Amino acid sequence: MRRRSGFIKPPSRRRQVTAVTAMTFVALLTTAGALPAQAAYVDADGAPASAAQASAARVAQAEAAPAQSISVTAAAPVAVQVDTYTAKEVAPPPPPVVVAPAAAAAPTAVAAAPAGASVRWPFPGSIRISDGYGPRSAPCAGCSTFHDGLDMNPGQGTPIGSVADGVVSSVTAYDNGGLGVHVMIDHVVNGQNVTSTYGHMLAGSAAVSVGQSVTAGQVIGNVGSTGQSTGPHLHLELHLNGVTAIDPYSWLTEHAGPM
Repeated sequence: MRRRSGFIKPPSRRRQVTAVTAMTFVALLTTAGALPAQAAYVDADGAPASAAQASAARVAQAEAAPAQSISVTAAAPVAVQVDTYTAKEVAPPPPPVVVAPAAAAAPTAVAAAPAGASVRWPFPGSIRISDGYGPRSAPCAGCSTFHDGLDMNPGQGTPIGSVADGVVSSVTAYDNGGLGVHVMIDHVVNGQNVTSTYGHMLAGSAAVSVGQSVTAGQVIGNVGSTGQSTGPHLHLELHLNGVTAIDPYSWLTEHAGPM
């Protein structure tokens, strides 16, 4: 076909339809990009899904995704520096030196007194007194209600010393009841005759004999509990002229000083 000068042939109808179709497709793409994300989900029938349905769909997709995992390997062991030490055996201490005590001499006197004193207490130091001279409640069946002597308690087996120089006048070496094993000694103190009696002595302990001279403090026997006794003690009696009983505690305090 020849073109005629000054005349433009209009496009064919087929080209017009193609152009319109292309413009429509572009418009649809632009509209789809502007819609919210949830609008892109549709149900099985092709209808747009609601927001809840869209959220459920996203959760399902997340659960369907492969699970992530982390691989952890053990760290290499760390070397620990340990200090070394040595053991040294210490020699045991030497055994203690045991010093044997000096052999004790046989007792000859027990009661302490000032130099030159003629009267002493039967025992050195302070001694417990369990019963004094005078009226009392009888401590046992057969015991008297008036105590003629002084009961001293230094302990079983303690040596007994003579209260003054004198001569042994009586020795009862067996338990005959009453005073049990006992010794009697006659003294002269300041011109006055005094007899001392040592009762309830330990059986077999009498260390003197009748007629023997003794000195103040000389051991005459040991404390026991023979005769009418409630326990180990010395029962000491003093009689003037061998007859009248006196308080031994007062007399000894006056002539030998306080215990």
